[in-house]
Amino acid sequence: MDIASIIVSLEQSRAKGFDYYERHSGKYQLIIPILHEDGDMVDIYLQDSPMGDGYIRICDFGMTLMRLSYTYDVNTDARQRIFDSILINNGVNNDAGNLYMDTLMSMLYESILQFAGCVQKVCNVRYWSREIIRSAFYDDLEEYVTTELTRFSPIADQTPIQEIPIISVDWSLKYNNRNFYLFGVRGNDKAKNVAIALLEIQKAQLPSFISLVVHEDMEELGRRERLYLTSNADRQYPTMNEFRDKATLDILRYAA
Repeated sequence: MDIASIIVSLEQSRAKGFDYYERHSGKYQLIIPILHEDGDMVDIYLQDSPMGDGYIRICDFGMTLMRLSYTYDVNTDARQRIFDSILINNGVNNDAGNLYMDTLMSMLYESILQFAGCVQKVCNVRYWSREIIRSAFYDDLEEYVTTELTRFSPIADQTPIQEIPIISVDWSLKYNNRNFYLFGVRGNDKAKNVAIALLEIQKAQLPSFISLVVHEDMEELGRRERLYLTSNADRQYPTMNEFRDKATLDILRYAA
């Protein structure tokens, strides 16, 4: 790799404050004024690109995912989808943990900034928290039900009252001929809908059932919404973690 050409390219792009250090033969770490929230410098390396002359590879040699692992695990399908979307939206690839992008020498400065922004987003736990709130609660619930509660024959999206198809149950479970209706609740709107569904199911005088309500965060609900559910649900789990800890034993106990 012609490091002199790289320096010329960066200088022509007004990349002030950029420097480099040769970590290994042909592998250069950029010393750049781009930082993580805690003040640590973003890890960016340059090496030859397999795309040939005129191209250069920007990569991190696995440092980004190592850093993320200290505070966050990409250990569910939902989190993996969020991670993949960050990379796709920034034109970054992942080779067994090494994040990289191949770019034209003429676009090196712009590509470094793009790559750095991607790395910062991957390592931003607040961004992950926001995205998880947006998409992962119901995915996590589905994953748990379909992997850990299979002995209870889970069926998704049931409509127990044929005359009122808009009344739906997230999951129906069954054990020892006892029916369980499971609802996931994130936010006040879903809490109201679940309370209405429980009232309608009770009015329909369906065969005896136990209602289970698992919350993303029960403390975030309004006072009235909590009251509605407390008045109508048989068992509530304030958080997903509590549901994971207690659901199986509760179902076995109710069905005994």
